Amino acid sequence: MYSEANPPAWISWATEALVRWQIGKETFVGNATAVNDRETLEGEILPQVIRQFGSERLSRWFGSDIGCLALSGSPATASYYEQVEALFDHAAPHYDRTVQNDQLNRHLRMVSSEILRNLFPAGSRVLEVGCGTGLETIPLAESGAQVLAVDISAKMLAELERKVRAARVRDRVETRKGSIRELQNVLSDVRPGTFDGAFSHFGALNCEPNLNGLPSLLHRLIKTNGKVSLGVLNRTSLAEMVLFTASLRPSRAFARLESALGVGRSQFGVQVFPYGPGAIRRLFCPFFAEEKAIGVSVLLPPSHLGGRLLPHPTLLALLESIDASVADQPLFRFLGDYFLMQMVRR
Repeated sequence: MYSEANPPAWISWATEALVRWQIGKETFVGNATAVNDRETLEGEILPQVIRQFGSERLSRWFGSDIGCLALSGSPATASYYEQVEALFDHAAPHYDRTVQNDQLNRHLRMVSSEILRNLFPAGSRVLEVGCGTGLETIPLAESGAQVLAVDISAKMLAELERKVRAARVRDRVETRKGSIRELQNVLSDVRPGTFDGAFSHFGALNCEPNLNGLPSLLHRLIKTNGKVSLGVLNRTSLAEMVLFTASLRPSRAFARLESALGVGRSQFGVQVFPYGPGAIRRLFCPFFAEEKAIGVSVLLPPSHLGGRLLPHPTLLALLESIDASVADQPLFRFLGDYFLMQMVRR
């Protein structure tokens, strides 16, 4: 139920995409539809709610004009990958605007773009895993790199292809659809040693429960001494731990230490899997050697916790400057919201 006079943003999300619902201890995947039949709403639904909570409390919560969504589980429970695809399909049309309107989100992309420019010069052949709408793909192609961009979301890829045409880099970007789990099949026609390097930044790796097959596949596809850059949601975010502890929410402060971060315990709309630097090293060390790593948003809060900081650009700029100065320091580099790890193929 919700106030029709001031409907929350999640109403539109829930009615346009497959959603993972959690109500009490029950969880199911399905769709939501608005109850537009006033007779059903006022004659059947509201009386039940009033009996349980009372009309005064209902009025205080939702006002006099109440809307209602009917939840229906999908006929067959959607797989984890279907949930991820549905989430990003829904986000695709407004994804760029969400990032560009948030300076904390822009900070992540700024750090990433600088690394990629230095890592992959003009003429490089690069594999991008989890390209989204191309916030890093387009600048890399504009600088002269050839990019094969892979993503699980068809609508994210459609946005990328639209932007590729507008930027006139169609000859430098190729797109393919698939998850990390499907990457070997997606790239079955790609010859060994095709790429000078690969990268996956800000989320794709954390939407994959099992990364075991990825290092060996990248090893086969990348040339000897080719570079890999991995941007990973960290298991130990200093800013998140401090802010949630200060607000007396210890379960949220240390939620990332669990192997999986459930819906409602992060800024994501699906379960995600934080990885620490040690876990990434162990996975990749038979095939790649670590060259360097930096923390991203170590002192800056994650975007979902930084709302109070955004109206203070001077303070934000100061924190960004300090963040950059500690990003590669041993004490801080693995305490960021994300860490970026650069590796070279053995």
